[in-house]
Amino acid sequence: MRNLTAEQAGRLLPVKLEGVVTAMPGYRNSFFLQDATAGISVDRTDSAEVRVGDRVELTGTSAPGLFAPIVLASYVRVIGQGPPPFAPRMTLGDLFGGLQDSQWIELKGVVHSARMSDLFGRPTLLLVLALDGNSVNLLIQDFSSIDRDRIIDSVVRVKGVCASSGNEKRQFVGSVLLVPNREDLYIEREAPRDPYAEAAKPLRDVLRFGQWQHRVKVAGTVTYQIPGQALYLQEENDGIRVQSQSSEVVVPGTRVEAVGFPAMSEYAPELENGLFRITGHGPPPTPLPVNASDVITWRDGANRAAYDQQLVVIQGSLVEDEIQGDRHVLILRQGNTIFQAQLVLAPTAPKMRPILDGSLLSLTGICTIQVGSTLNPISFTILLRSPQDIVVLQPGPWWTPNRAITFVSVLAGMTVLVLIWVALLRHRVEQQTREIRESEARFRYLSEHDSLTGLLNRRAIMTDFDKQLVLGSREKKTVTVVLADIDQFKLINDIHGHLGGDAALRRFAEAASGSVRPYDSIGRYGGEEFLMVLIGIETADLEDRLRTLHSHISDLGVRYLEDEFRITCSLGAVFLPEGHTGEPMPDQEDALAAADEALYYAKKTGRNRVVLHSAIQHNQTPSNKPPHPE
Repeated sequence: MRNLTAEQAGRLLPVKLEGVVTAMPGYRNSFFLQDATAGISVDRTDSAEVRVGDRVELTGTSAPGLFAPIVLASYVRVIGQGPPPFAPRMTLGDLFGGLQDSQWIELKGVVHSARMSDLFGRPTLLLVLALDGNSVNLLIQDFSSIDRDRIIDSVVRVKGVCASSGNEKRQFVGSVLLVPNREDLYIEREAPRDPYAEAAKPLRDVLRFGQWQHRVKVAGTVTYQIPGQALYLQEENDGIRVQSQSSEVVVPGTRVEAVGFPAMSEYAPELENGLFRITGHGPPPTPLPVNASDVITWRDGANRAAYDQQLVVIQGSLVEDEIQGDRHVLILRQGNTIFQAQLVLAPTAPKMRPILDGSLLSLTGICTIQVGSTLNPISFTILLRSPQDIVVLQPGPWWTPNRAITFVSVLAGMTVLVLIWVALLRHRVEQQTREIRESEARFRYLSEHDSLTGLLNRRAIMTDFDKQLVLGSREKKTVTVVLADIDQFKLINDIHGHLGGDAALRRFAEAASGSVRPYDSIGRYGGEEFLMVLIGIETADLEDRLRTLHSHISDLGVRYLEDEFRITCSLGAVFLPEGHTGEPMPDQEDALAAADEALYYAKKTGRNRVVLHSAIQHNQTPSNKPPHPE
């Protein structure tokens, strides 16, 4: 059965099996069965009562399943009880590709988190098990005797059925371990009863060579808190970010002990699944004065960043500022160094007073480092805690180069000496203007382009969209609006991490930007969604052009570190022929709503396809494959 291809299994070949029921996931009355050779998933049309541990015989047919071949049983009979099969010890590498799908296996690792979840309407305990430098989810169905707080940081051996999932192309996405009984979970080494009992580790020693995947304890002074999300601690000249869902509010200066599991953030370690307790109160830490040029320095053949996660105070001239979502973003310059500062805006916070470009500011906040593709520091951002962290040292100048030129023009006829002086001044002003324009061009690029993908950001693509609508009306050309969405992107983040998700976004953006013409527009619309505006496509060529576009940007291979996976996408499109016919163009909002409706229909009918909005009304979807059988 397991060696059948999807096509072969889809021929409904007759099947007769005998084996032990290893798990019942709760989806209708399905179960997993294992005999002396292997395990397999069984869907059923019968109604016989079956329990885990029953030895059964069944007859039915083969079926392709969503990922691996399954049995569609029409007759199941319990013939006795049987012991569970032997469970071979596996690593995460053994699970890759789904080779262990439906098999009874054993894993060993450290429990990093425990929370209640839901599996097909049934309460289930979800444990995250860390092993082999990564993690896998355990779904515990019999959890009544498990202390969720005590099991965290315990070393466990656990037996269960490996359940794998795939995408629409039956490609491996990930695996979970379904654990039916409490006795299948064995605690080899219990976590310390008091997680705060061990000695605190210096912040600079977290995640150094040789550390294992257990909790560590640190102590420090709070510099900043985002309640329910994170806590920033500092001890002398070292800082760390602690992820914590605690809603307890602490203010800067509070002394705390924190425990959590070391993990890599962008540049320095952080603690995940953190807990903290208050140990005292004191004055807030004094911010460390730094120069922008000293934050990232070249040393020992690489860029180094000594102030990551530390509370610093830094000066800079404001080049530009804007509101981006829930953040106020400032772009500043100190000497030849450009850097950013960000302030998270509280919903009820009063609006900040505007600051003149060119103002000299003093900023106090947490220094965070950003890295490039080689994990080398390339830039930094100051995370501001409140508007009070922004101090205007010197307002921006009223006197501008244009006013200077006007003034010089009035004096141009006075004397030859003045003329020479004016010429020298003009040369100086032109040089400064050129530098300003070059700087403005760079900052304009930063403000109009998405920093992750390099494509136009939402504001810029919406501006281009308006221009394309005007162009279509003026030159009597059609406009085609396409919304593209990477399929199952949340699952990609869950399996490969957010940095793996970033790699997928960059790969998709690279393919998409190379698939449109120079006079078309493309940008990142938000999250994993991208907006394309195509000009001048003839009606007769529309469906072929959309299919060709989809073929170029779907089924893309992505590589992140040691992970390799593939991504697909769905497209929703709306064709606007009004410019070609001379009729008024629809407005931007209506066109986007139609494209979004078509994209929703593409997702609803199976993903990895193109749906043209006009086809929805006729129940037709120009697609490169039929709708998903589900």
